[in-house]
Amino acid sequence: MSKRKWLVIIGLITMFLFLTGCSDSKSTQEKNGPNLGTELKEEKPQPTNKLESDDDLKKQLESEKGIERVMVQVVEGEQRAVNVDIEINNEQELSVDQVVEKYSKVIKENYPDRTIDIIVAKEGKLLKQATLK
Repeated sequence: MSKRKWLVIIGLITMFLFLTGCSDSKSTQEKNGPNLGTELKEEKPQPTNKLESDDDLKKQLESEKGIERVMVQVVEGEQRAVNVDIEINNEQELSVDQVVEKYSKVIKENYPDRTIDIIVAKEGKLLKQATLK
């Protein structure tokens, strides 16, 4: 055989190997990819917590002297809680511990069966964080 025929045969064999090698790995990923993703989704349950706001409680707390701003989140679902962020200003006469104690009682009256998370801040700085059950 001539040199030219050998080059054509080797070229065809090389192209055949490239085509089968590429399609083989690609089809394996397509077959395994969806199955792995489906298995992972089935193992992880969706969280059932829902966040709501309590505007009445927010207005009640913001009307107090020394309170700049309040954010109230009510968590419904498996972890029933109330998250309250209170920002105090310079008019606040109570200590940070007294603020937590006073307003946790007000919150507990509205939500007696929930965990209460309170954050007290002043001028953007965290002063105290407390969790009350």
